[in-house]
Amino acid sequence: MSGRRENHRPKTNVLEGEETYYTLSLQTDATHHRTMCALRERYYPPALLRVAAHISLFRALPGSLLPSIKADIGAAAARITPFKIRAVGPPIQMGRGGVGVSVTDLEPVEGLVKGLQEKWHDVLSRQDRGAFRGHYTLLNKEDDPEKVLRCLEEVHRELKPEGCPGTALGLSLWRYDNGWWHHEQDLAFSGVEDRDS
Repeated sequence: MSGRRENHRPKTNVLEGEETYYTLSLQTDATHHRTMCALRERYYPPALLRVAAHISLFRALPGSLLPSIKADIGAAAARITPFKIRAVGPPIQMGRGGVGVSVTDLEPVEGLVKGLQEKWHDVLSRQDRGAFRGHYTLLNKEDDPEKVLRCLEEVHRELKPEGCPGTALGLSLWRYDNGWWHHEQDLAFSGVEDRDS
C-alpha cells in the first residue's frame, strides 16, 4: 500500500504500510445514487475514477481497531431512521482542480459523525477530526481550467432548480486499497432491512 499524507493517517501504533484503512460513507437510495454516479462519471478524469459517487463520513478508520469500530457504527446507525437529502447547486470549486456539490438535510449524520469523532478522537486522522461537510466530489485533480469551468456551469444548470433529491438509508463501510474501495459491510438505519445480515 502506498504511503498516505500525514493528515490522512489514523493515529495508531501500527506502522505506516502495515495499517489497513477503512472509509465510511452514507448509503442512499438507488435512483439518487445512479444520478450522482452518472455526473461523477461524466466529469471525473477516467484514469483516476476508481470509486463511485459518495458522501464520505470518515476516510481513514484504522483496520487494527475494526471490531470496535464496526460495533460503534452499528449502534450509531440503529439510532437513525431513513431521512431525505438533496444534492444542490450551485456547485463549488474545490482545490486541486475539483468541483463538488453540497448535500442538504444531513443533520442526522452530522450528529452521528460528531459523536463518533468524540469517541474515536485519539485514533482519527487530522482530516477525520475536522468539520463534516457532506458533499459529492464530481471532478478532482483536473489540470485544465476550461474543463473545471465547463463542469461548474453544466452541473449548475443540471441541478437547477430542485437539485437531486434522495433518501439516506444507512452507512457503508469500505476497505481502502491504494485508491480503490472494496465493500466491507452495509449498516442499515433503523427500519431498513439490512442487506448484510
